[in-house]
Amino acid sequence: YVIKSTQTKLKSTIGTGFKSPSLYQLYAPATLLGPIGNENLNPEKSTGWDIGIEQYFLKGQILLSATYFKNDYKDLIQFDFAQGYTNVGRAESKGLELSVQAIFGTDFILNASYTRTEARDLVAETNLLRRPKDKFSASLLYPFLKKGSIRHSLIYIGKREDLDFSTWPATRVTLPDYTLFNSVISYDINHQIQFFLRMDNILNEKYEVIKGYGAPGFSLYGGIHLLF
Repeated sequence: YVIKSTQTKLKSTIGTGFKSPSLYQLYAPATLLGPIGNENLNPEKSTGWDIGIEQYFLKGQILLSATYFKNDYKDLIQFDFAQGYTNVGRAESKGLELSVQAIFGTDFILNASYTRTEARDLVAETNLLRRPKDKFSASLLYPFLKKGSIRHSLIYIGKREDLDFSTWPATRVTLPDYTLFNSVISYDINHQIQFFLRMDNILNEKYEVIKGYGAPGFSLYGGIHLLF
């Protein structure tokens, strides 16, 4: 619903969904450390809704938005060290997302968002694994030499719980927060050919998305996009 006099937009959505277990989650063979696959897994089922508001300022140059969301899960698929993949009876995630988009002149575009999330296993009364409570992202896009553009992005992931499989039985641990800084440079040689250079994790941050699995450090990629 849009209030034209104030450029205010009120929004809300509701929906349901399901996610079937993968072949690996169903049939992966057991190891010396214990079972993995579980042929009796049920699909994940979810019901989610959100409600939010968007407000423009300075003749549309700045857009602020806030959204509250809630998702209820049934048979959420999780990994248990002693049982392999199992279904969690009931779980939920809820939180608040704040975002801003600002356009400077006609070329510079800034986007930023912060999300606060609470994700809980309602049966075991524990936090769901690998769900950070705090997440922040920002990006700045600006042009150069008329045919080129540069996008810088910053991503912050807060602390979250995981399982440490190096101990027996596996113990819950808290993974530290981390920050990634990335950049993409692109240049249109003509209407059909675009050159790009991408730099990931420029600060060479040491972090783990999953406990025990290292993530790439500074990485550099380059290539050409062809349009026909």
